[in-house]
Amino acid sequence: LLRTNTNRSTMASNSNASQTFTCALTGLTPLTDAVVTPSGYICSRKLLLTKLSENGGMDPFDTSRTLDESTLVDLTSSSAAAAAPPRPPTATSLPSLLTQISSEFDTVLLELYDTRKALEETRRELSSALYQNDAAVRVVARLVRERDEARAALEEFLAKGGPAVVTATTPPATNEEQDGTKRNKKRAASPVQVDATPSSKKPRSSNIDTATSENEEDLSKIPQETLNTMTSTWQILSSNRRTIAKKSKRSKEQIDQQNQVLEDKLSGEETKKVNLGKSTAKAGVLCVAKIGTSCHLNDSAAGGDDEYIVSGGHDKQAIVYNVTSGQIVATLSGAGGDVIAVSGMIVSDKVMLVGTGSADGVVRLYSVPIASGGDDEVQLLESEQLGGGEGVVPVSVIVHFSSTAEGATIIAGGSDGSVNVFKSVESGLKPITYLKSVDGNEFTSGCIHPDGLIYAAGTTSGKLLIYDLKTQAVAGTLQGHDGNPINCISVSDNGYHVATSSSEDSPIHIWDLRKLKLSAT
Repeated sequence: LLRTNTNRSTMASNSNASQTFTCALTGLTPLTDAVVTPSGYICSRKLLLTKLSENGGMDPFDTSRTLDESTLVDLTSSSAAAAAPPRPPTATSLPSLLTQISSEFDTVLLELYDTRKALEETRRELSSALYQNDAAVRVVARLVRERDEARAALEEFLAKGGPAVVTATTPPATNEEQDGTKRNKKRAASPVQVDATPSSKKPRSSNIDTATSENEEDLSKIPQETLNTMTSTWQILSSNRRTIAKKSKRSKEQIDQQNQVLEDKLSGEETKKVNLGKSTAKAGVLCVAKIGTSCHLNDSAAGGDDEYIVSGGHDKQAIVYNVTSGQIVATLSGAGGDVIAVSGMIVSDKVMLVGTGSADGVVRLYSVPIASGGDDEVQLLESEQLGGGEGVVPVSVIVHFSSTAEGATIIAGGSDGSVNVFKSVESGLKPITYLKSVDGNEFTSGCIHPDGLIYAAGTTSGKLLIYDLKTQAVAGTLQGHDGNPINCISVSDNGYHVATSSSEDSPIHIWDLRKLKLSAT
């Protein structure tokens, strides 16, 4: 029994003393020349020196550094120390042949290592080439579709008789003149690109036919990822709406006091004028909006108790104004026409996002710093043309409540009777949804519900369309104002009522969204 225990302890000590190493180049165990590189790899000294002579002394595992034989650290083990080194081969002996075979074997292993690296590089290049080819195929398919649609539109246009009828006193045009006229028509049909001063980005032509998606059906609905974000935002806002509804109830004394304040304002006894910096340009403020706060941001971090408004006008600029301090925060330039729609959302304690729509049909998104003492400047983040073709202008531009500092969702109503949804991505504003009114209605105004999933649009015929963004369908149609255009829409804070007005001699209409009927005028 004592001898057996002694043998077991001896075997355990021998197994602990025995160490094996694996060469990082070949995957085999070096016999007597194991070394460690400065980068931490174990290799055979002979193979590593051969590799260094081939690649000019560069570390095969870290090509950013050079490797010298003096920097290698030898590794030894107790079992390797006990083994006797092989005898030097001679030129005519069998060991010489074995050495030659061993050298060729080492060369094959090194070539296998290089081949594996080349294979990985080739796979990466192939993956990149396949991706580029797929993108090129999509672009070609889109261009072919646009060409076919343009040809069909031209044939339909010519079949209707053209833009004008040639009289007897007008000489017939020559072939060269006709060719020049056609070229001018093509230039006139192309969308206008407006240079934005604050940024190098230019608005891209975004006719609905030139959208980046492969199928037009993709633009008929909101992507599921964006819809999930909007739905989660709706859950937060709808839960807070009940609290707002309770707070909005006023007593008779409060109503009388507010009516007295309103009468004093209208009588001119107490007025306050604010200079929005538009005196040097064509007079006229065309739109004003109060800047809201994202539901994903705490009220304590949303710029404190300061209130902000943004206005746009004939001077092709938008002005962000701090109502609390009475100062202009930022001037947003770069529009190619009158700024006719504005909206804003505070998304962090330092930044607010402001969306504008101008008469050139372009929607723009700005980043405006609001933190005091910061070095950040106003930036034009993205710009995009409305879908629907040339001549379509935005009637409303809304920065959705689900917008954050990492990404924004913009909802814009078009004068052609369309609801456009844009998503802020790295390449710019990407059109993700285009909802067109099937009855041929033309929009004149638009507004978002406090819950964020209902969009109300006013038309030229006095109709109020209620869109359910969750189903991307019209949930109800309300007719009023004796068929006059609806120029302004506002939804109550509790979300129960919506007010509409017209520029004609028509009273303000108060609609009940729960019953979809006229509540008061």
